[in-house]
Amino acid sequence: MTMTPHTHSAGTIERMLRKNLSQPGSAAQEAAGWDTAAVSRFLSGAQGVTIGKIDALVGGAGYVLISRKYLEAIGTLGEVGMYCHCARAGGGECGPGREQAIEFTGARKCA
Repeated sequence: MTMTPHTHSAGTIERMLRKNLSQPGSAAQEAAGWDTAAVSRFLSGAQGVTIGKIDALVGGAGYVLISRKYLEAIGTLGEVGMYCHCARAGGGECGPGREQAIEFTGARKCA
């Protein structure tokens, strides 16, 4: 599987941390155990994050790490429908470009 580089705007994680840490007393600040001065040093680039605090800082900001493979799987399930009644009833795959004209009891139709 070839991974194509993404062209997200620069600093997606940076932007999220700046937004969260710019609120005094935020959950991210509390999770990192930082006072206002430490937050200021971090935001100015004068202080880093120790490896042991990365998960707490990101989690405190309301985010979790997931693999690209997991995210792609969830995207695929969202596209085809994880509860697709067509596929379960033998009407073929669900999702865009896979329209079927199969009638089901209860007035449901694959389309």
